[in-house]
Amino acid sequence: MVGKIREAKVDYVAINGKLTIDDLVTRAKLLYAMRLFRDAVKLAHHLIRSGLEWKEVERRLTKYMSNAHYGHSAYQKAKLWKNQPYLRLRNKFLFSVGKSHEKGNRNIRLTVNHDSTSVKVKIPHADGKHEWIVCKAKFGRRHFPLLKKLTSLNNVSYGVEISEDLSIHVYVPFQLYKDFFGKKPNNGEHIASFDLNSDRINMIIVDKNGNILDVRNEHFPEVTSHGFPKNKARDTRLKAFVKLLDYAYYHNVEVTLFEDLERIKRRRFTNSVKANRKISKFAKHELLQYGVTMALKRGFKVFLVSPVNTSKIARKIHSKLGLDVHTASAYILAKKFINTHKRSQILTKT
Repeated sequence: MVGKIREAKVDYVAINGKLTIDDLVTRAKLLYAMRLFRDAVKLAHHLIRSGLEWKEVERRLTKYMSNAHYGHSAYQKAKLWKNQPYLRLRNKFLFSVGKSHEKGNRNIRLTVNHDSTSVKVKIPHADGKHEWIVCKAKFGRRHFPLLKKLTSLNNVSYGVEISEDLSIHVYVPFQLYKDFFGKKPNNGEHIASFDLNSDRINMIIVDKNGNILDVRNEHFPEVTSHGFPKNKARDTRLKAFVKLLDYAYYHNVEVTLFEDLERIKRRRFTNSVKANRKISKFAKHELLQYGVTMALKRGFKVFLVSPVNTSKIARKIHSKLGLDVHTASAYILAKKFINTHKRSQILTKT
């Protein structure tokens, strides 16, 4: 941590796929485990909020799940929402953290053959006599070599999450992901700063002295309209993000900057119904995480900058700069990065 600037890091990247279960009994067993795990996460959240020590929480979760590793996984999930006073989880799901010395994962394991992928899932039972079920899994063709490599490494852990709609998410170590899909650093020297919004992404490129070199914005107002599909809106935003990052990669950028959303305690709603709809439909943390991952994949050095007073300052100076408010906010982030610490001082620590 350097003042109000910190380096962004990614430990794991999610590879998404889909399970296929034709047998109704197998499906019922999996849904039972999902329901049990979801309720364990809710229990863990309650116990954490009650102030119990983690050893006692995990002891109770192990008893509830009849499985120590699922209990530990529930505890890890609940910690993500520990600052929320209440936790409402409607959909069932199952998650198991990685375990490097147990074939990558103790409870949910991948098997990758030359032309197919299957998933073994441990179903807990109260009598301690757990059973395994086997499901077919389908992933994108381009991810097949990565998953095959992952399962061949005995000392590499990977987490696995299965959703109620039978989506599966395999959390692959970022360095392994980068070995397959990363780009070489472009040896650039400029800074690209981003401002993320529900209907646009604004990017400004400056040199190390803060001089504006380029501005690029991607607009997609249709995604906030009433009834617009959530998945399609997400896909539109991600594609726009990739387009801007690729532009930065080929225009001599070395550093990318984003807002540090951990410094924003809660969403700020307005008196405008339209604006509130945009805010409520926008998963900003998810978009930021994607942007950080894609930036690191391209070899950028990535930093998160405190957004405190950024919008307030941008509204005052944007007209003088000849920029819209959102692009001016991105510019303020860049100025904070440059002015708070000399660029060389930060980069020498990466």
